Amino acid sequence: MANVSIRNVQKAYGKVEVIHGLNLDVAHNEFVVLVGPSGCGKSTMLRMIAGLESITGGEIFIGERLVNNVEPKNRNIAMVFQNYALYPHMSVFRNISFGLRAAKLPKEEVQQRVEEAARILGLEDLLERKPAQLSGGQRQRVAMGRAIVRDPQVFLFDEPLSNLDAKLRHQMRTEIKKLHQKVQTTVIYVTHDQIEAMTMADRIVIMRDGVIQQVGAPREVYHSPANTFVAGFIGSPTMNMMTGRAEAAADGLQIRISDGLTVPLTTGQSSRLAAGSEVVLGIRPEDLTLAEGPSNGAWTITGNIGVVEPLGSETLVSIDVAGQELTATAKGRTEPAVGSQAPFAVNLENMHIFDRQSELAIR
Repeated sequence: MANVSIRNVQKAYGKVEVIHGLNLDVAHNEFVVLVGPSGCGKSTMLRMIAGLESITGGEIFIGERLVNNVEPKNRNIAMVFQNYALYPHMSVFRNISFGLRAAKLPKEEVQQRVEEAARILGLEDLLERKPAQLSGGQRQRVAMGRAIVRDPQVFLFDEPLSNLDAKLRHQMRTEIKKLHQKVQTTVIYVTHDQIEAMTMADRIVIMRDGVIQQVGAPREVYHSPANTFVAGFIGSPTMNMMTGRAEAAADGLQIRISDGLTVPLTTGQSSRLAAGSEVVLGIRPEDLTLAEGPSNGAWTITGNIGVVEPLGSETLVSIDVAGQELTATAKGRTEPAVGSQAPFAVNLENMHIFDRQSELAIR
């Protein structure tokens, strides 16, 4: 079984600790994505699993084996890097087969493994080319092929798509997901791109400053973020955040954002708070939409239109509401006029409430 267990792992460079007692279990055949901003420790954690970085404390298990002191070549893992790490003077065939030939496997087995990897990745017609004759996406597939032929217990990907253009990144996300379904192997994937994380992962591990903030399925971390950091990091465009205070209203509680803006709460939301609570209110742009007709009972606010960004299927609209800069959406081809005022419907049921001091979600 190719599960990976990380137990209270720490990493320090001198007196500077960059990974603070991280714990994580990755199940066999699971696709787990480590995501977070630059410097959060995700690549360092991946390199420690690979054995390319030593750990300061804790334990790492691959399968049932403790690998703290096991050399990288003996961990039965394969790593795909951001820069492909191909040998420019070797053909695609020789690049893919390099590790197998170094291990002195029989020539027939090497041929069979390379041909199978080439078939899976659509490289059959490129085996005699050199890396300089390949596109970025083809080079990345060669790097993946070199990992596949080793038949590892665990695949480790370190930001493999960051050098590709947007269209190719989308195509390669699909390729990697298909690869995972075919080879049925545990994958740990590092990226700073939350769209990659959302579209590829079985579970997402969101990191900040060497600490795990939340672990969950993409839908879970999007719809039930554990704190304001996760809420702001996951989702594009980012969640609108407003600080305020809970106060009594005619039918429960409301959040006073400023003298010109108060937001009512549903009965369920009011039951989680006490009057006087200092909170952060979060509203995703898709829950703040241009009202195209009668509100039909939805709560609306009036915003002054600032920047308008047409995206085709929808339009992003920057609005000012009583001094609060918010991002809203207009469906379809609707493009409100810059400088005008318009009503926006707020989906109160989907609002997120966080404690202002701890930044934790108030469930």
